[in-house]
Amino acid sequence: MVSSRPHTYSVEAVVVRASDFGEADRLVTLLTPFRGLVRAVARGARKPKSRLGGNVDLLRHIKASLAEGRSLHSVSQAESLTSLRGLHSGLEKMSTGLYMAEVAERFSVEGGPNPALFNQFVQMLQVLDEEPVNPLMARWFDMHVLRINGFLPAISDCVDCGSALEPKDHVFSPARGGLVCPECRATENDVLLPASMNTIKLLRHMARSRWDAVRPVDAGEEELRQAGRILREHMQFVLDRHVRSSAFMDEVTRWRPAGANSPSP
Repeated sequence: MVSSRPHTYSVEAVVVRASDFGEADRLVTLLTPFRGLVRAVARGARKPKSRLGGNVDLLRHIKASLAEGRSLHSVSQAESLTSLRGLHSGLEKMSTGLYMAEVAERFSVEGGPNPALFNQFVQMLQVLDEEPVNPLMARWFDMHVLRINGFLPAISDCVDCGSALEPKDHVFSPARGGLVCPECRATENDVLLPASMNTIKLLRHMARSRWDAVRPVDAGEEELRQAGRILREHMQFVLDRHVRSSAFMDEVTRWRPAGANSPSP
C-alpha cells in the first residue's frame, strides 16, 4: 500500500521572497544549495505565537523542514542558522541585501542545484551584516554571480577579434558581452558604454580577487558609476530583464548623509 503522507526533507536556505498568504500564512521563496528555488507556504507564520514567526522573514538564513506538495511545499519547522541582525538594522543594508537576493534568485531555477551561488550569497550577506555598506559590495557580488554562472563579461581582450586591449579608455557592448577595440567598435544599432582605463582596472580587479582584496579599494565616483552601469546592462542582457530592486538600492544610497558609511540602527 502506497503511503499518502507527503515526503519530508530538510534544507539549508535563505528566504529571498516573502508575502502574506491567506489570513495568517506566509508564502516564501527559498534559495537552497542543492534544490535551487523552493516555493513553500509557512502556515500560521503570522500568528503572534507562531514558532515559525521571524524565521521565515526576508533574508533569514535558516534550516527548514519541508513537506512536498503538488505546487507548493509546506514549512513545518524553521530555525535560524545565522542571526544576520545587523542586516535588518538599517535601510541601506536591507536594500543592498534585497538587491543581492533578487540577483541570486534570477540566476536560480526550481530544482537546479547551484551550491557555489548559494555559498557566495550567504557569504556576502554575512559581510553585509558585519561591515558598513561599501558601494563595491553589490558590484563585486554581481561580478562573481556572473562568473559562477558562466557569464563573466570579456574584459581582458576584445570580445570580437580577441586582440589584447591597449591600456587606454575603451567601450563596452552589452549585446556582445564585453569590451571592444577601436577596430571592432563601429557596429550599427549597438549600444556602447564608456569604460575608462581606471574602470577597466576596477572590473578586472573585482573579477579576479576575493572580497578582502577589493574592500580597501578607494574607487572614484565616475569609476563606480561606469562599472555599475556596465555590470547591470550586461546582466540585463543575460537575464533579458531588469533587476527591479536596483532602483530602490540606488534611491536609498542617494539619500545617505554625506560622510556616512551606513545609517544608524
